[in-house]
Amino acid sequence: MNIIEDYEAGLLTYQELQTYIWGCGQRLINEVGLEKFIFYLNAEEGEYYAEE
Repeated sequence: MNIIEDYEAGLLTYQELQTYIWGCGQRLINEVGLEKFIFYLNAEEGEYYAEE
């Protein structure tokens, strides 16, 4: 699992996600995709990425 999957599963709080995501780089982008990574960089608490 990566930190975005942990957040979506409720294992991390919004504050923890925002703290950890800034330390992640290319590996996380490769795992989840650039669009989803950028979404979570800008997301507000309680927002989740909806895949089309």
